[in-house]
Amino acid sequence: MAIQRSTPWTTPRNRHIARLALAMSAAMFIGACGGGSGASADKVRLTMWTWSNEATTAFKKAGIIDAFEKANPGIDLEVVAQLDKNYETLLTTGLAGSQSPDIVALRSYGVLSSFADSGDIVPLDDVVKDWSGFSKPALAGAKGKTSGKYFAVPQGIQTAQVYYNKKIFADLGLGVPASWDEFLKAAQKIKESGVAPVVIPGAVAAQISLAAEILGNARRGAGDFEQAFLEGGKNLTDPDNVAAIGLLEQIQPYLVDNVTSVTLDEAVTLFATGRAAMFPSGAWQVTTFANLGAEIDYGTFDVPVNPDWPSKAVTVSYADGGWALAKRSAHPAEAGVLLNWLAGAEFANLYANAMGTIPARDGVTLKNPRLAEMYQRYQSAPSTYLGAAYLRYGSPSGTDLLGEQVQKMWLGETDPAGAAKSVQTGIEAWFRPADFQ
Repeated sequence: MAIQRSTPWTTPRNRHIARLALAMSAAMFIGACGGGSGASADKVRLTMWTWSNEATTAFKKAGIIDAFEKANPGIDLEVVAQLDKNYETLLTTGLAGSQSPDIVALRSYGVLSSFADSGDIVPLDDVVKDWSGFSKPALAGAKGKTSGKYFAVPQGIQTAQVYYNKKIFADLGLGVPASWDEFLKAAQKIKESGVAPVVIPGAVAAQISLAAEILGNARRGAGDFEQAFLEGGKNLTDPDNVAAIGLLEQIQPYLVDNVTSVTLDEAVTLFATGRAAMFPSGAWQVTTFANLGAEIDYGTFDVPVNPDWPSKAVTVSYADGGWALAKRSAHPAEAGVLLNWLAGAEFANLYANAMGTIPARDGVTLKNPRLAEMYQRYQSAPSTYLGAAYLRYGSPSGTDLLGEQVQKMWLGETDPAGAAKSVQTGIEAWFRPADFQ
């Protein structure tokens, strides 16, 4: 089964090639979209690009644009969604042109750092006046790896946890498991009832990697392992990380049939229709289920730990993008006004509630009770998604490698130790712990 790899945009060379290949067609595209042109004789129009249609809708329908323009009557704001699949390619060309957008949404960590290294976006340390409200994980995703400076105002945080069907659990007399052993016992009871206990999108490397992180972060040692990994004291062949990967082997008897062929959409459908009882995934699924109109009563929990594990239960989390200032913005002063507003609590409240995301800063009250519960757990015991935060700066990415190796493990072609060794060997082509110190 061929696994779906992600396509991280990680090197200036790749982006230079894209500039040459797309220059003529993109010039026409950018001219149609506009950017940085005055809205009227006495107003400045700022153009913001994002990969997300949902974000564009939120800005327009949740009152975000209206709130900004009311506070800044001399500035109009236009938010444009570009094609998600080709976003970084379009952005590369757009940022190089004379009609550059003013503000751009960028994915955190590796993608952001690559654009920072190219010089297409500018540092914001002195542009944004107050960074104090943002959480440490959110700020970590907004830094360029080379310079250590801030290049984006954080958008939000994604948490990752296990979704479970409350009706299935109640019908079988099951509660939220209090240990990993209880988790496996619950899975066995669900399987005996004729329902698939767990669904994972096993055809998609990034989704397998995410599930592996949700299940194994605490078993690996959570923050203690992260620190040792970045200091060079441990690598991915460490016995605790091998044991964490081994949890994916332990749950194999409880996965949906033909798991290595299951796509993300299929996994969502299986859970939403009650054909799978548990689904390890990100906080964004709250919005997905709501948009589907799925009549499912579900809850979430962090993976419970056994007493001999090196960490308590944690909420896996990672920075979920940010707003950056284009170097070729025609209106950098006004763009700076917008960025400072985006860094404030008013925007954070509007955006987090409209998008259904965990906020990147304090001063936010989430109206959705499920998201509020996730946010509370995150505040109590956050732990970084290692692959997203550190292993996507080069090729092959650690998340692609891990997804491929877990799939091979499910197919009987490797074991946890072999999988860990293959991932470690793969990232050694580019990963250096000293780069993150």
